[in-house]
Amino acid sequence: MVVLEEPYVSETLLNYLEKTQMPVLKNDFSVKQFSSHEKLNLIEGKEFLYQYHSMSSPLLYTVSEYALDGVCNALKGENIIKQVTLLKDKYEFRKACEGVYKDFLFKEINYLDLFTFDISKIHLPVVLKPSVGFLSAGVYTIESFEDWKNAINDIENNFKSLSDLFPDTVVGDNRFIIESYIKGTEYAIDVYFREKEPVIINIFEHRFSSNKDVSDRLYLTNKALFDKYLEVFTDYIRGLNSVLNLNNIAVHIEMRADGKTIIPIEINPLRFTGMCLNELFCKFVGEHPLTYFFTRKTPDYNAIWKGRENKTYYFSIIEKPEGVKDPILEIDKLKMQFSNILELRLINNPKLNILAHVFAEIDGNTERELHNITTLDVKTLLK
Repeated sequence: MVVLEEPYVSETLLNYLEKTQMPVLKNDFSVKQFSSHEKLNLIEGKEFLYQYHSMSSPLLYTVSEYALDGVCNALKGENIIKQVTLLKDKYEFRKACEGVYKDFLFKEINYLDLFTFDISKIHLPVVLKPSVGFLSAGVYTIESFEDWKNAINDIENNFKSLSDLFPDTVVGDNRFIIESYIKGTEYAIDVYFREKEPVIINIFEHRFSSNKDVSDRLYLTNKALFDKYLEVFTDYIRGLNSVLNLNNIAVHIEMRADGKTIIPIEINPLRFTGMCLNELFCKFVGEHPLTYFFTRKTPDYNAIWKGRENKTYYFSIIEKPEGVKDPILEIDKLKMQFSNILELRLINNPKLNILAHVFAEIDGNTERELHNITTLDVKTLLK
């Protein structure tokens, strides 16, 4: 069962839902999609809930945090909502997991207290972010007092107005969390839990241009990544779930690994990688990632990567540049940055700070192109 909601849904997902006749909650957003996808199996709210409660092990998937308010209200008291509530609040999630990792600072601060907080009493570097967040909105890396001052100024002048564009369950502006800066390489994992056992669908490495970079510009995957981390991450998530007790739920996990040390950053409930970017999976597997969640199957990655040993697949988020009003991409210039574009998705939503998503593929030596994409100045691609 699927809940579609703002801010975005892909044609790929809509086509999958039509083909499978998956029950989709009828709401304002899904009705808009019905105008061009008339085979969608839209179900009225009461009937949707009846079907959900009629299943022995119901499986629910949402495309974004925008759906969480409605889901939480409709299924109040259900175990699935207890899982969602725990995961969505970054501070409560940290408290639940504090026994899993030692010597890790995390502290919650109210918005008004940020302006009088003495950062000199905290061992730097740290990360400051909303207790409830979406994408990288309001995330700051603090390595010095100057960084702290700049972050507080930005929160006061810009973040409040940005958060007003989203529901509180998507981006909250009243509570922030300060936590230790987690060293190592960042990874994003799409996983579902079958009888509390983790089944990994996607593993992405999140590339940055520098330590200060907190953007979502580039995520990549390849066979070498799966060979190195599929078993390691499965074992780690299994241990983490001994504390969280997640079951029959799809999640998107962000974490960092530094040698043998692995620390989760956050877990986003009821979805895989947001904005339908988990569908990069379709480009090298040939099936939609939700197929595995709803059929409770495990991907055969030995078969999937056969013949693709030297290929790297990645997606890039092309953000709107700061200080440019109503930016318009010059598509030909954008395409020149990539050696092999598998799909280009133009994003037309004023609420989002995004111009486009790009799915791409590289053969052999990948580093030059990946570096160029992470450091790309989007202003040079505008009309």
